[in-house]
Amino acid sequence: MGLFSRLLGKKDDAASSSSDSATPKSYEYDGPKMPQKPLTPREIEEMHAKLFPEKHKPVEPEPWWPLYDPESGKPLFPESLEDKFCGSPTDQPESPLFRLPPEVRVQIWSYAMGSQKLYFTSKKERLVQAEKMNEFKWWPKRVLLHVPMICRAAYLESISCLYSNNTFCFGFGPDGTKVPLTSIDTLLPPQHIASLQHLEVGWHFIRGYTQYYDSHPQAWDIFIVICGPEGDEVWRDFCSKVVQLPNLKTLKIIVWTSGDRRAEFKALEEETLAPLQQMRHLKEFSIFLPWPQHDKTLWKDAPFSISRKFEDRRTYGVSIPKYYNKGE
Repeated sequence: MGLFSRLLGKKDDAASSSSDSATPKSYEYDGPKMPQKPLTPREIEEMHAKLFPEKHKPVEPEPWWPLYDPESGKPLFPESLEDKFCGSPTDQPESPLFRLPPEVRVQIWSYAMGSQKLYFTSKKERLVQAEKMNEFKWWPKRVLLHVPMICRAAYLESISCLYSNNTFCFGFGPDGTKVPLTSIDTLLPPQHIASLQHLEVGWHFIRGYTQYYDSHPQAWDIFIVICGPEGDEVWRDFCSKVVQLPNLKTLKIIVWTSGDRRAEFKALEEETLAPLQQMRHLKEFSIFLPWPQHDKTLWKDAPFSISRKFEDRRTYGVSIPKYYNKGE
């Protein structure tokens, strides 16, 4: 730049461009930048972990109390309450309850302890009632055994009603598991297993990549309490155990699927349900499936009815089929 131009305050083109580039431009907000593709379940999970880190802290495992001696393999508690109580006299001549005829007392026990749905899971290798359910119908029943647990005569006479007159539910809720069913012979005495008459089971199948509940019809619904997925081997173990229940009368199985290859279950339906075809002694056997029927010729003489429409979420915390369309 010449002396004359500098005295007059003028700048040449080169100096003007260099000074403009050195001056920072003010930031202008152009609005939110939307991603080109939807976020994957993993990306959503990572974002949720950053926003709410306290909900993603690892859970400390609870101390484990075995039922069997790890060295000898013998039960640590070989004597059941029934065996222990049977060794003591149970006569109650002064009790007004036990002065009633036996058939009347059976009706009383059935009314007091029956017609309930009991949701179970396993904890420390023991059968316990499931907790942390959202709706009142899932809440643990706390008063069923008050009288039997303080009177051995009442316990011996009424305990069979607890197992025969109630519906035992497994696989529902966030802590739902099928361990109580696949290991039922180690969790209950044989006489109680023989008394089971009513079962409801929730099952979560998985194929391919999944983020626990990413592919469920109500994905990312905050009210979902669907159980964790189980493998095919656990399903086969369950089938082998449930067919051995001698006095089972009603069985209801609700199926959910997840994973990017969950459509494969449509072609695997016959193979999946084949082990259950031998259960022809049941009075009521219902299976609810979330996929359309692949082969229209299937299940014409099957011992179970199949429903394929999911609508009402209130009963199990997630959607289940409509009960009045069992033929669909």
